[in-house]
Amino acid sequence: MSIHLYHYRFLWLIINAAAMDTPFEAVSKGYSEFSREFYKVVSEAEPGNIVSSPMSCLIALAMTHAGAKGDSIQEIARALHLPENMTHALKGLSEVVTQLRRAKKVELSLANKIYVTKDFPILEEYSMALEKYFQVEAENVVFTDPSTADKMNEWVSEQTKNKIKNLVDSNLFDDQTRVVLVNAIYFKGSWLKPFETHKTRYNRPFFTDVNTSVPVPMMFQQTEFNYRKLDELDAQLLILPYQGNDMSMAIILPNKKDGLKVLEEKLATAADLGEILQSGSPLKVEVHLPKFKIETSLDLVDHLSKMGLSHIFSDNVNLSGISTTEDLKVSNVVQKAFIEVSEEGTEAAAATAMRIVPMCRPCYRTDLPTVKCDHPFVFYLNFKSTNVFGGRVTNPANNFGL
Repeated sequence: MSIHLYHYRFLWLIINAAAMDTPFEAVSKGYSEFSREFYKVVSEAEPGNIVSSPMSCLIALAMTHAGAKGDSIQEIARALHLPENMTHALKGLSEVVTQLRRAKKVELSLANKIYVTKDFPILEEYSMALEKYFQVEAENVVFTDPSTADKMNEWVSEQTKNKIKNLVDSNLFDDQTRVVLVNAIYFKGSWLKPFETHKTRYNRPFFTDVNTSVPVPMMFQQTEFNYRKLDELDAQLLILPYQGNDMSMAIILPNKKDGLKVLEEKLATAADLGEILQSGSPLKVEVHLPKFKIETSLDLVDHLSKMGLSHIFSDNVNLSGISTTEDLKVSNVVQKAFIEVSEEGTEAAAATAMRIVPMCRPCYRTDLPTVKCDHPFVFYLNFKSTNVFGGRVTNPANNFGL
């Protein structure tokens, strides 16, 4: 009797769908890169104290991008770090904004508006996209009427609780102006762990350089915050949360009094700034933080061009998704931003406008880590891992009436 042995081999093929980012995830990742580049070009070009809002800028640009057609869709999307699929880009950004509006126990509002010259036809598809994804208010105006600029400024001032005034000047508009898109962001939040006013010390030195200091009011507290030594940046990270824990201010303080320039250069090439800003661990620390108030006005055309957006200002851009009656391009992008930090918390606001025209034109403990912000530092105001405002403090005595 013979026995036959049969050997069976089975090859199992398991095929999984490739992991794809959702529109929200894709936009969130892209925005992290956009905000890093935005801070880089602004900080390189603008001296002194700065506050700006990459989020406000991106929303205004995205409202214009919604009217792009042809090759301009991909070209603008790449520069904005948005998905090249227009629907995914708009849906993802809309979801990001929806998340921002849900921030708990703080006031965070975003508003958008489009002003269109009378008798200029906007395509229904474009109007519907702005309404669906950006909740845009629309208004017909006469741009050559000086009162139009006043009307816009009143709207911005109302949306930002009177913190942003005179965003636009009537000289910005002429008979070639067809559309102006405006975004406004306002934030007000109280610290989860407020600074006690009686511990604030006045006339404390803040070193604007190694040998020069100015007297400023310095807030103080010893408590537990998320903290980390950033050896790769030769700096310290401190996270100050606001009530509700959705919003926080991240401060990156260079270890050297004259270390701001090198720090900014390193941040400009950081692999993942968002990850750095979320990397602190709870630790009791001693914090010295100056009160400060900063207002910044920016003309963003050159800055955005350095970020790869020169196409949107050129005669080659295709914005026929806005209107087919004339060839259009963006001629101006301006932003004003404001921030004030005190013992109670932070108030911040920003507004961005885009003009579209035809193409023809205390008590000390030495055993605690100390974050002593007595020299220039960088700050970011974040919703979870999303940067809403950013800037630097080089002299808190400026813009504070001291």
